[in-house]
Amino acid sequence: MYVIGISTGLKHGHHDGGACLLEDGKIIAASEEERFTLAKHARGELPKNAVRFCLTEARISIEDIDYVCSPLSTYPHYARRLRDYFKFNFGHSPKIELYDHHLCHAASTYFGSGYDEATVLCLDNSGDSSSGVVLHAKGNHLESVNRFERHNSLGLYYGMMTQYLGYQMTNDEYKVMGLASYGEPNYMEELAKILRPMDNGFEFNGSLDKRLRDSEIYTTDFSTRQECIFTEELEEILGPRRLQGNPLTERHRDIAASMQKQLEIVVTQLVRDAVSATDCPDVCLAGGVALNCKANMEVLLEASVRQLYVPPVPHDAGVALGAAMLKCAEHNLKVESLDHAYWGPSYSADMITQTLDQVGARYSTHEDPTIPCVEDLMAGRSIGWFQGRMEYGPRALGNRSIIANPCDPDMKNRINGTIKYREEFRPFCPSIQFEHQHRYFDHDRESPFMNVTLPAKATAAKEIPAVIHVDQTARLQSVRAETNARFHQLIDRFAAASGTPVLLNTSLNINEQPTVNGPLEALHTYFCSGLDVLYLENFRLAK
Repeated sequence: MYVIGISTGLKHGHHDGGACLLEDGKIIAASEEERFTLAKHARGELPKNAVRFCLTEARISIEDIDYVCSPLSTYPHYARRLRDYFKFNFGHSPKIELYDHHLCHAASTYFGSGYDEATVLCLDNSGDSSSGVVLHAKGNHLESVNRFERHNSLGLYYGMMTQYLGYQMTNDEYKVMGLASYGEPNYMEELAKILRPMDNGFEFNGSLDKRLRDSEIYTTDFSTRQECIFTEELEEILGPRRLQGNPLTERHRDIAASMQKQLEIVVTQLVRDAVSATDCPDVCLAGGVALNCKANMEVLLEASVRQLYVPPVPHDAGVALGAAMLKCAEHNLKVESLDHAYWGPSYSADMITQTLDQVGARYSTHEDPTIPCVEDLMAGRSIGWFQGRMEYGPRALGNRSIIANPCDPDMKNRINGTIKYREEFRPFCPSIQFEHQHRYFDHDRESPFMNVTLPAKATAAKEIPAVIHVDQTARLQSVRAETNARFHQLIDRFAAASGTPVLLNTSLNINEQPTVNGPLEALHTYFCSGLDVLYLENFRLAK
């Protein structure tokens, strides 16, 4: 049985469209629409390019698909619109099945974990008239424990505060998370007026939501991201908002630290209460809030939690995976767990050669590119590393990455300033061989998808300063040879040359652009940035 799962919809408020293909519960292909359109988050677009990729990867046609599955089960006539959409774009529509948005999130993390039983929390801005759920999952059954109303939303809280600090909601929340480490939580009394934990839940101050107050104007689910979503009361509580582009002050950094701390308090309490209700200490998280790797760390360190799983696609692109998994589970098919995220497109040597020759690039070829790459790393060069199938999800995990020597204390500022063109306070991630993780981190929790921050040992900041954040933590990627042999080998060769089994890793893109998909986008990033070297599979380009 072939099942395609899709995410996003035909409204401006929908974002992060993606598609995945499962055959009898086994993942065949998955990718996000932005990787094909080059429009970040692919707002308001159904993922026709990602669907075509999935069909091509499996060498099947749309007529071979048994079901197309999607969230948005509460949207009137949405199944009919999807049928019309597929008939118009593909000439045929398989059977359409719709599921609850948060149930799709839950399936993506629970089935992806491989756990036999789990406490599942899915928290985001909103979807299908809710902002989150707590579930008890066992076998193929997911039982609802708690559900949160759409306007009582942790995702809305963080997006609103992101906007207050002069950044774009549903886009820049990760910037605020990084900024928070530079401040002190001196505004906790004020934050308690905005968001506070409750027994088995939380309360977000609805009087701050401009769309609720002025509902006669905002008649759809979302205002545009160009409009202010908070009322004057937020500035009465916290003082004047920061205008975009204005300098960051100590007050802004302290407010960021306080709002992040309050989120951690609420999420940790939610998890504690959920584990108590289910009597199951193995926890799965999903939803946009699960992209907050610092809050995930607090959950991981919570005494009531035995194991924590966060999938490679916890945001809305992941509901495509969850919807397809739900249909397979309904048919009693064994749903494959996720131990890696390399489900996207790959490119042959002939395709890369054709692109290089078309642009007139000078290049060399190498039977084993890890050998010259280590020489480049030891020489202090920044490197674009383009290999194999692209990652599914927002994190570059060694196949579409910018890599560098983490021992160089100037490397962070250099990459932020001359390659990524982004804020100087933004951290980078260490990709580390899992077998050597204990050298730098006290916790032995594996983090293959770069979605949990861990406290670093005191010596780590001295040994790998480019990848340890100002708060002495790092959002690391645990690398295993079984899931990415070439990247693991590269780190191994670098360790032999430097004594350090770690690489600085960030996504292969320029700020505000999607992570590159194909060779042409990789070349664009290389030639339009300060990258020193680019490896496209076995091809090497150097400036």
